Amino acid sequence: MLVVDELCIDAGRTRIVDHVSFEIPDGRRLGLLGASGSGKSSIASALVGYLPPGLTCSGRIVVDGHDVAGVPTPQRPCTARPAMVFQDSATALNPMVTVGRQLRTSDAAALLERVGLRDTERILASHPLELSGGQRQRVCIAVALARESSLVIADEPTTALDVVSQARVLDALRHVPSLLLITHDIAVAAQVCDHLLVLDSGHIVESGSTAVVLKNPQSASTRQMIDVARSADPFRQLVAS
Repeated sequence: MLVVDELCIDAGRTRIVDHVSFEIPDGRRLGLLGASGSGKSSIASALVGYLPPGLTCSGRIVVDGHDVAGVPTPQRPCTARPAMVFQDSATALNPMVTVGRQLRTSDAAALLERVGLRDTERILASHPLELSGGQRQRVCIAVALARESSLVIADEPTTALDVVSQARVLDALRHVPSLLLITHDIAVAAQVCDHLLVLDSGHIVESGSTAVVLKNPQSASTRQMIDVARSADPFRQLVAS
């Protein structure tokens, strides 16, 4: 379980995240939405303990009962280290090491099948750059699952993927225990998340169940994201249902 309480992130005298609070109980899939510069990726960095130099945080970040706000990843208890799936799978994986060696688990083939990868023997023997972008991203999700973390944080995991690869990555994310999906695309979040939280200029402007937020958006930011997403047929069908 994750509890974020009054989280603030500052860059010198500039506040980029202002008193943000939310919870992710076991089994929840929460979408954290916002435009570029809204502070959502800074929140992800604080949650996993990798704040860039020059940024500081205050408030509470409680992961499985441990308050780890401001604590770098190596100094955290193993159970308080959320697994991370980054946007750029090509740099998230070591290009010089085969997929099998990076998974480092006896059930690697089963994990690959769990995220929708079928040719497991070939993939385990491959180096990351020998795979497609969608395959690499699903390998990253398998690596996150191999860590057996109670929470997976995925930061824009479908950006730059084609529609088919995007759908396969989102399907793979449905297999994680609890999920924080960070994205600017409300159509993507609506496909996999049961709750949504909308961020604007470091402030929460809307939160609630996915169905309620889509049906009755309260903030201008949310309405704008929905208006943009409605240009895509799959989203129109989703909202209509």
